Amino acid sequence: MELEFKRDFEQAQAQWEGFWRGENRRPMVSAVIPKPGVEPVDKPEYTAGRDGNYGPVVDQLLRYGETHEFIGEAIPFFYLEFAADHFAGLLGAKLHFREDGHGYGWAEPFVRDWDEQELRFQPNGEWWQRTVEFAQALRGGCDGKLMIAAPTLVASLDALSAIRGAQNLLMDLVTQPDKVHRALAQVTRAHGEILDALSELLDFPTYGSINRHGMYTKGRIAIPQCDFSCMISPAMYREFEVPYLRQEMARLDAAEYHLDGPGAIKHLPALCEIEELDIVQWVPGSGFGEAQDWTWLYDRIDQLGKGQIRGADADGAVELWRRYQSKKLVLGVRVASRAEAEALMARLVAVGK
Repeated sequence: MELEFKRDFEQAQAQWEGFWRGENRRPMVSAVIPKPGVEPVDKPEYTAGRDGNYGPVVDQLLRYGETHEFIGEAIPFFYLEFAADHFAGLLGAKLHFREDGHGYGWAEPFVRDWDEQELRFQPNGEWWQRTVEFAQALRGGCDGKLMIAAPTLVASLDALSAIRGAQNLLMDLVTQPDKVHRALAQVTRAHGEILDALSELLDFPTYGSINRHGMYTKGRIAIPQCDFSCMISPAMYREFEVPYLRQEMARLDAAEYHLDGPGAIKHLPALCEIEELDIVQWVPGSGFGEAQDWTWLYDRIDQLGKGQIRGADADGAVELWRRYQSKKLVLGVRVASRAEAEALMARLVAVGK
């Protein structure tokens, strides 16, 4: 199968499949650069189309694909999501948005009493219907040209925090843990149902699936997370999060975990005990950023047997490939041309591993 904006799509598919099996001879290399001699058009912003005006998004997306090169394992795609709490919206939550146009949104908590609430996927709800409408508009203009990344399924404790409120959920963990477990089981069931629905909506059996970071598989990929974990102990994380993460990841063919903030680092050992987890994405969180050297943490992730996603220039990419034992290294590389990217990929193969 070909994509108009990625003529070597079948080659990239084969590289990704070998990568997930640990058979790769180099890291996955992703480079997106403007085509020479044309005026590049930016990809539509995150949450573009949330207002229901899909046509301009599709038009801009096609111009983006036409004016860029997607080199190595880079695959052109658009990330269909209305807010970070998109998943909570599919459970029936109302979503609210900032008025300044920056695309940020959040769910309004609606659970007052766990005994009075059963959490289910709401296929007739507003946000699933709008997801379907947008997906159909995107596919109508983009099938055979680029891919559509599904909304991130932010389930488990993060979903409960969105629909119950963080403070209330923290109290619930102590005062009514059995009810929290019941709610987590309901959310995990809904996760599976929504994943199945997205597979049909975006036709994973034909195209495969891609996540918001551009990682691809012929099967199903997602990015589980638990930002709420910064507020709980390692013992609570093992009890209330790990079992449900295992169930989520068991449904996937490839899994990348979003580890966000220094408060979440304490859970890394428990997280990395999950065999189905392939890659850990570290995000320092607000106020930390580039000022702090996180080399020790990247080394620890590698020691625990998990892969990483990193950004690098050519020399930095070679250094990272030499440094880490894991073969599951995904690199967004900064290059000026296709020739430079191809030379880098040859250097990486020559390093061996």
